[in-house]
Amino acid sequence: MTLAGTTTADTTRGKVEGTVEDGVHRFLGIPYAAPVSGAGRFLPPRPAPGWTGVRPAAEPGPIAPQFTVPGRPALAEPGEDCLVLNVWTPALTGDRPVLVWIHGGGFFTGTGYMPHTAGAALASSEDVVVVSLNHRLGLLGFLHLAELGGAEWGFEANPSILDLVAALEWVRDNIAGFGGDPDRVTIFGHSGGGGKVTSLLTSPAARGLFHRAGVLGGPPFGLKDAGRATLEAERALHMLDLDRADLSALQDVPLERLLDVQGELGVGRGPTENSMRFAPVLGTPSVPASPQEALSAGVGADVPLLIGTALDEARFMLATHPGWLDPGVDVDDDTVVRLVEPGVDDTSAAAGVVAGYRARAGRGTRNVDLLMDVLSDQFTVRSARLADAHHAGGGRVHSYLCDLNRDEPLGAFHGIEVPIFFRTVGVGPIGASGPALDRAAAVMGGALAAFARSGDPADGTGAGVDWPAYEPAARTQLRFGDDGFEATSRFVDERVGWWHGVSTSGQTDPWGRAFAAAADAG
Repeated sequence: MTLAGTTTADTTRGKVEGTVEDGVHRFLGIPYAAPVSGAGRFLPPRPAPGWTGVRPAAEPGPIAPQFTVPGRPALAEPGEDCLVLNVWTPALTGDRPVLVWIHGGGFFTGTGYMPHTAGAALASSEDVVVVSLNHRLGLLGFLHLAELGGAEWGFEANPSILDLVAALEWVRDNIAGFGGDPDRVTIFGHSGGGGKVTSLLTSPAARGLFHRAGVLGGPPFGLKDAGRATLEAERALHMLDLDRADLSALQDVPLERLLDVQGELGVGRGPTENSMRFAPVLGTPSVPASPQEALSAGVGADVPLLIGTALDEARFMLATHPGWLDPGVDVDDDTVVRLVEPGVDDTSAAAGVVAGYRARAGRGTRNVDLLMDVLSDQFTVRSARLADAHHAGGGRVHSYLCDLNRDEPLGAFHGIEVPIFFRTVGVGPIGASGPALDRAAAVMGGALAAFARSGDPADGTGAGVDWPAYEPAARTQLRFGDDGFEATSRFVDERVGWWHGVSTSGQTDPWGRAFAAAADAG
């Protein structure tokens, strides 16, 4: 990496000074809203205060308060005042497409600044502007106080989603000064980030702030209706020895105590089936309806959607909890059904789903492997249903399936495609690398940039690669695997068929209980 010096840009709040590395201007840790500690806690974000002089922007700002992941060093210190963003751009002039990355980690962990999601490679290779950001998470981002405190305190649902809206407003107002086009903004996210993207896609608060959307391995789940979210908030208040949502009292509670309560409720400290306890709340001004329902009704129809999954999504849990990788370890039949039940609306349907998979697999397949197939296909099915809903509402859809890493025990696991789209294969914690992934990155990074430019990823997939629009009747996806690229429907057809008639709404959580079981297995 060649450091060529510093670079200065103007924002509506003041000047910022970043660095230039390998020809890419890099600005880190720019505040996009005011502090949300103390008097700002649990409240909607407010505009960032201005500053005089030139503000340094060479280091990432604080990440949202969260529990440390064992064995994974933090790239930045956590802190409540985490509403910061990062910008990578080839030049400060021009009108390039803008790609805004929304990180995953469920709704309780993660950061916008990771080695494999740094935007320099994508900005340089595809001539785009890349933005990433941090926002409130967990209890601080989703504790539903709107019905427990009242308007006099200013409580409003989903502060975390409103943080994302504030970041997009910053992009609208400032990105031209970084060489970006505010009228060609694409939001995209993976896993929980994909769930946040769908919330924004259907949110009145975010209307007009972006023009394309990408959901990578992230069909929404774990969402809460207002009644359920209020009960969860009452439980948290009781643990804090509060009988109502007293704003001044909540703002005085030490941050460590709030995190303790979050952990005691099963969120973020370790794998539990309650990890989605604090999640976007439906039936609220910022997220009025479930994404599938809203998209079917035509909400966001003017925003093209790029959506897809990896073939072996669930095998990610074997990377973090490898006990089930031992071929001599297995679970019994009843356990498989019990671990599938949380992902379906009618738990009595789980046994039939498992029976269908067992009949397809035949004898000799471990129950763990069968379980991984069921849980992986939940992502394929949920993503297909979201694509169908957007198409029904009049929206354009392009779908992909990542089928790389076939010869490895983890296969095409959850998150494997993220460095492919960022063109950072071999960098950071994902680990998978090799010629097939490099080839996929060269194509898919270009496809993502083409999607950001025009809403059609086929404009940048290169000679000989066909990526037609998705339609429910054909279900055609672009499959990219170790053997190259193909437009096909056979993979999604196989999976959708097994789930016919089984409801999987965004308010269920297909992974929490299974993740906890995998952790218990070592």
